[in-house]
Amino acid sequence: MFNHTYRFTSTSGTATGITATSLLCAAGSIGTVTNTTVSAIGATVKVNRVSIWTPPASQGSFATCSVEWFGGANTNNKEVSDTSNSVATPASIHSRPPAKSLASFWNAIGTNALFVLTAPVGSIIDVNLSVIFNDDDSLGTAMTTVATAVVGTIYYLSLDPNATHRYVPVSLTTTT
Repeated sequence: MFNHTYRFTSTSGTATGITATSLLCAAGSIGTVTNTTVSAIGATVKVNRVSIWTPPASQGSFATCSVEWFGGANTNNKEVSDTSNSVATPASIHSRPPAKSLASFWNAIGTNALFVLTAPVGSIIDVNLSVIFNDDDSLGTAMTTVATAVVGTIYYLSLDPNATHRYVPVSLTTTT
C-alpha cells in the first residue's frame, strides 16, 4: 500500500466524472500490450483529499473550481466550490470526501464516477490517494486503451478517463 499526492493541470474547463479506474491508472500503469493497453499497478484506491487552484483569465473576469462528491446509497451528493475574480488570489478548494460518499471507501475497477471535477484551463489539481498494489487478486486489473505504449514501461495517465486528457499529470511520464 502507498499514499501519494499527484499533481495535474487542466487543459479544459469541462466538468468531468472521475472513476476508480481512471484514478488507478493515474496512480501508475504499466504497458502490457504494445501501443494499445496499459494496466494499473494498483487494485484498489481511496481518495484522501482534492485541492484545486484556479486563476482567472484576466483581472475582472471570474473563475470557478469545484468538486462534487457522489453520495452512497443513503447519502446526498456534496459540492464544494470557490470563485475568484482576482489575479492575485486564485479560487481554491481543499476538500476531503464526505463520510459515506463513494470516494471515501476503497474502490476497485469501475466506470461509475466517484466525484465530478470542474477546473478551468490553467488550474492546478492535487489529488492525494491511497492505493493498494495489485497482487493478482480476484478484483481483476484496471486496464485502459492508449494510442502509444511500450511493454514494461510505467506511465501515469490523465486524471480523467484517458480518452479526453483534460487533467494531465505534471512531471510524470504519460501517454495518450
